[in-house]
Amino acid sequence: MKTTYKVVFVFLFALSFGCTVHITPEKFKVDPALIHDFKSDVPIKILVPENAEKEYLIEFSGTQKSHGKAYVDLNDLYKNAKELMEEEINFHNVPLSADAEKYLSFTIQKIQWEVWAGGFSIGSYLYFTIETGDGYKKNYRVQDQSGMDVGRAVSGTITRAVEKIFQDKEVLAYIEGAKNTASGQ
Repeated sequence: MKTTYKVVFVFLFALSFGCTVHITPEKFKVDPALIHDFKSDVPIKILVPENAEKEYLIEFSGTQKSHGKAYVDLNDLYKNAKELMEEEINFHNVPLSADAEKYLSFTIQKIQWEVWAGGFSIGSYLYFTIETGDGYKKNYRVQDQSGMDVGRAVSGTITRAVEKIFQDKEVLAYIEGAKNTASGQ
């Protein structure tokens, strides 16, 4: 436990002098208890932006002054989000196809981080949009935290986002629908 506090203290101390952190996101499993059940025989694809910003500055949203800068390659976050969404689709036996007319589109709008609990925890917020092929569009904000570092907190927000997507009744209704209403079928 003391080691964790020392790591957090050293990290925060370094950030106070304006160091730069380049995050390599991890992929964490979703909590199956948070995912609503769904099924369909109609293929679907997951769309995420390609060639996104490689040095995305994660905005510091805390009340303190400068705590350094944290950057992430959005392509890595999109890769993790797409993989997690596809894993859920596969788990629920819904066919995936790159040629499918039905789709879910995931786009990151903004990422923020801040220091919580007097420096013993790092919080991160992810603002994202999920859109279905029939025109449904919803903006969400999710959060995660870590006692270790900003990278863990940011990585966790992708998992929270996927859990939120598969709790959205409109998204699930679209997945389970027999037709793609956007194409008029």
